[in-house]
Amino acid sequence: MGVFFYVRSVALVEDLPLKELKETTTTDEFYKLVDRGYTQNAYNCWIAVCIYVLTFLFSGHQFYLNSRSSLSV
Repeated sequence: MGVFFYVRSVALVEDLPLKELKETTTTDEFYKLVDRGYTQNAYNCWIAVCIYVLTFLFSGHQFYLNSRSSLSV
């Protein structure tokens, strides 16, 4: 999903944090705000992916260690 936020997919515009949208007066401010929202959501998705991968690797390592220790009894 981070890839789609990074390429600024229009389908994900509903997920942007646009609380300051009502305060924009020019189109440049609007585009800057939307660009910042897409970038922030992309970074958040990449951080979540890293956490998921690290958790997966840790649980796989624990599974491997537990399966080895149960065979040696």
